[in-house]
This record gives sequence, structure tokens and C-alpha cells, in this order.
Amino acid sequence: MFIKKKAKSNISKFQKGLLDRLRNDDEHIVAVADKGLGPVWVETPRYIKDALVHLSNPETYQIISEAQGFRDSWALKWKIFEWTIEHRKALSKQEVAFIRKKLEKAMDEPFGYFYLLYKLHKTPISTRPVCSDCGSLPHALGQWVDEQLQPIVQAQETYIKDSFSFKSEISKLELPPNASIFTYDAISMYTNINTDDCIKRITEFLKNPASKKRFVHYNTSALVEALILVMKNNRMRFGDLLVKQLMGIAMGMSPAPTIANLFVAIHEAAAILRFVGIFLLWLKRFIDDGFGIWLHDPDPTVDDANWETFNATINSGGLKWTFSPRGKKVVFLDMIVEIVGNKLETALYHKPQALHLYLPPNSCHAPGVLYGLICGMTLRIHSLCSRAQDVEAELVSLFRCLVDRGHQASGLIPLFAKAIANAKTYLAQDPAFRARKKQEKLESSRRRVFLHLPYHPQNPSSREIQVLWRGLVSDPALKTPLNWIENYNGNRIPIDQLVIAYSRPPNLSNMFSYRKICKLSGPKVSSYL
Repeated sequence: MFIKKKAKSNISKFQKGLLDRLRNDDEHIVAVADKGLGPVWVETPRYIKDALVHLSNPETYQIISEAQGFRDSWALKWKIFEWTIEHRKALSKQEVAFIRKKLEKAMDEPFGYFYLLYKLHKTPISTRPVCSDCGSLPHALGQWVDEQLQPIVQAQETYIKDSFSFKSEISKLELPPNASIFTYDAISMYTNINTDDCIKRITEFLKNPASKKRFVHYNTSALVEALILVMKNNRMRFGDLLVKQLMGIAMGMSPAPTIANLFVAIHEAAAILRFVGIFLLWLKRFIDDGFGIWLHDPDPTVDDANWETFNATINSGGLKWTFSPRGKKVVFLDMIVEIVGNKLETALYHKPQALHLYLPPNSCHAPGVLYGLICGMTLRIHSLCSRAQDVEAELVSLFRCLVDRGHQASGLIPLFAKAIANAKTYLAQDPAFRARKKQEKLESSRRRVFLHLPYHPQNPSSREIQVLWRGLVSDPALKTPLNWIENYNGNRIPIDQLVIAYSRPPNLSNMFSYRKICKLSGPKVSSYL
């Protein structure tokens, strides 16, 4: 990463502000000198102690020896390999080849990496445990499980894809006079899911004849066995410690959100949805965040009893949830949702701690990053704000934040004008047309090749690279274009386009959330036990 001198100073000041929030005493944060790559932060007693708070819970994690970890890994490798043999009729040749190739590649380092994400918006600051399992032994099988479960999860009654689909759905609703809205949130969803209970619930659902009739794409035996292998074999490194997860699902694993989503959805279908039409008008959930529209009973005593019944039924599904008060306004998916008349209107919600510190103009990023930021934020603002005055206020606020970061207003104005025009054009399109265009882009993306490069302003520009690509590869003068050349099977090479993919420089998450803490200087993690 190359950062111009002024940008490095700006970033260091921001990092210092966050570190001041994290610091309890002088020994908690240790910074080493700049090595030409910006500030480098080594492991700290605070970070390790915060991590060990999670890892020392004997109900959730077990510290194991290296020898035990590698013995278990060899056993797991052969279990997965045997699974590909036993269920070869339910798998495509590509799936078998992919899983086996990843198994061989993962044996050199078969474990995931445990790290923390600091919730800086919380007071006091708390942490979220995460497992980076890319490259671990069960990762490829977890990806297969995720692909198999995704269609099932997306078909559940309470499923919402994202804030945009949520906004689209609630815009169609008409509310009666006795309606209120509320939210509910799971407490540490991933680590609090009982593994055996989760496997049992999902297995029973998959084996149910009604499920088999509704979803015909999966092989029950193959999917259940893969689910068990993935959920019961998460092992992670943290420094010189090797840890096995005993309960729950590790956030960061491929199928974790999908499994957690289905675990809750099955309970909702069996016990919660029967309330819809009685004292619930509408209920949706985004993984561990739920939103509902409540219908008040004229009798306050009956209404309170209904609310208690609903709360208790939600909490009887294997997780504990917190509920907001029922009212006319709530915050959900970073939006303010409010009842206005008989409709629901939305505006963007900004956490009080949000500093809006966008990239400064002298930070060394590809030129398209700024327009991409403006274009994405502008579309988000137009999509999620119901009122024109809120759209205008948010755009003005974004513009001022970028000016405050050092960008020139004269350079921003044409970018904003283009982004606003694009957002309005996109939102005016018919949803079916947008879906068709998206599918066309997906098809064309399969005929692209990506060149991954770290960005540097002194390197040839992407425009120059594209000129070379067209002149030498895709459409050379007096020579056969690449996509007309046949491979050894007699098929034309399916590559039409080169995409320059610039990698981003390290950010604060990389500095605070160490994946491979063992590579940093300082005492071993085990010395803090």
C-alpha cells in the first residue's frame, strides 16, 4: 500500500482517536514505528484478553493440542472424501472435483483463524468473535451446504433479502388505526445456537415429505451428513492456541448465516406464523434482526397478554431475543421506519458514533473509487428514503462530508449530477427489466477474466492495460481473436473481456482484527491464560 504523506497523517490521527476509546491504560495498545506501509499495530494485551473471554467459555470452545488437531484433521479429510464417494450420484463431477481439490490444498494448514471485531458503536465497546475459515478443511463442503440451503431459506415466509427488498415490501402495506411497529433482536445468535438441536431441527425439516415435495433440488442424506460434518468440525487458531468449537456456529463460516436463518425460520413456521392475522399483521426477519407490525386489542389487558405470549413463543425456539417497545417509530436495518397515516415511511438512520470519514482525496486509491462511492450512496439514499426532503438532506450531508475530507466541490458536482441521474433512471425501470439486465450481466461475467493488481498511481493506468489487452489478446490486428481460438476439445475459449481488479490497501479492520496474530511480535497468546 502506498499512501501519500498527507493522507498517512490523516489516517493516523483517526486511528489514534479510535485507539483512545480502546485504551484503558498505557500498556493496552502498543504501536511500532512506521515501516513504509503506514502504522503497524502489534498484538496487545487488551485484544488477547478480550479474545480469551470468548475462548475460555468451556461450553462453547475447547483448547486442544496440535497433535490432537492434526489427528482430527486427517480423520475429517477422509470423512469428507468418503462422503464424496458415497454420494457421488447426488453430486456433479465439478462439485466432487472442487471439494477434493480444496481438501488437498487445505491439509498444509487445515484450520480457520479466530479473530475479533470491535463494536465501536456500542457503549461500552464490545467484541464479536469471528472465524476466518477460507482455506480451512471444511470450507469447500460448507460452501456446498450453503448453496443447497439457500433456496430453502429464501422461500421461508419471514425471509427478507436486504434493506432494499424490505423497503419495497413495506411500501405496499396499508395499516389499520390500531397498528404499531416493533423490532426484536437475537442475543449472540451464532454462538448460542445449540449444535445438536440445530442439526436435529434442520434434519427433521429436510426429511419431512412436505419439504421434499416443495424443494426437489437436494438429496436428504447427502445434505444432512454434510451439515453434520461442517457444524461439528470447526477448529481455529488464535496465536499459539488451537481451539475446537463445541457449540454454536462460527460467524464467518460459509453456511453460518444460512443455517442460523433456517434454524429460526423452522420454529417461526411451526409456532409464530399462526399469530399473523390475530395480533400480528406482518412479520419479517433479517437473520437475527426481526421487524413486526402489531395489532392492538381494544382491551389493554388482553393486548398485554398477547404481547407476553408472542415474546415467550419467540424465546421458546432455542434462542433469547430482546424486543423494542411497540410504537410508531423504530430503527431497523439502518433505517428509521415510521407510521405516517396508514403507510410506513423510511429514512436513513446514522448511529451517533458514525464519523463519516470517507477516503481523503490524497489517499492512494484507484480513480473510480470516489465515483463508485458517490454512485452507490446516491442509489441507496434514493431507494431507502420515502420523502423527497430526506433524499435532498442526505445528498447534501454526503456532499458536505466529502468536502470536509478535502475533496473539491467543483470536482464533486458533476459526479453527483451523474450519480443522481443514474439512480433515477435505475429506479424508474420496471423490476422485471432490471432482473433481466442483471441476468444478462451475470451471463456476460462468466466470459470475463480478472487481472488482480495492487493500485499504484505510477503504474500503467487501467485504460493503458485495456489497450494492450485488445491489441495483443482479444482483438489483435491480422490475427485470430482470443474468443475465436479453439481449445483441445474443439470449443472456443469463452473469454470476451478483461477486468482490472485493484486490491484495496489494509484498513482499520486489518489493523484491529488480527487473523494471524502468531506472526506479530510480543508474548504468546497462551501466556495470558
